[in-house]
Amino acid sequence: MSDHTEHPPTGRPAGRVKARRPAGAVVVVTVALAALVLAVAGTLLWWLGDRLPEGADRTRTENQRLQVAGLARQLADAAQDGELTDSEIGRIVRADPWRVDRPVAGGVRVVVTTVPALADEPASCTEFTLPAPLGPGTEAANTPAKEDCPLPD
Repeated sequence: MSDHTEHPPTGRPAGRVKARRPAGAVVVVTVALAALVLAVAGTLLWWLGDRLPEGADRTRTENQRLQVAGLARQLADAAQDGELTDSEIGRIVRADPWRVDRPVAGGVRVVVTTVPALADEPASCTEFTLPAPLGPGTEAANTPAKEDCPLPD
């Protein structure tokens, strides 16, 4: 008896057999790597964009726009009951310097320093006007103030 066992033929040539990867797996890996590279590049560009001078200016302008819109909405909401007191204004503008004028006609004009001055820049301030009569539906119009901004105490 022989120690040799016959195996059925496999249809492959004898010798080293090379494993084949499906073409779909290669495509998936390539697309995943490309997406990763694009994500990293986009994040890097976004990060650099905020740190470059023009990116910082854009961010500062957007922050000021959001601040002004929020203050206008809060002032209008506080006036819905028919009055806008100094204590309500103080709670809304928090630490920002502000002043209020109350014309005889009953409206309210609030001037707020919306972006504190940097060492080499003048302060930026906004004027909010709430027309009389105050009450439901009151809206606060806002414009850049044409006069000196209120200074912190």
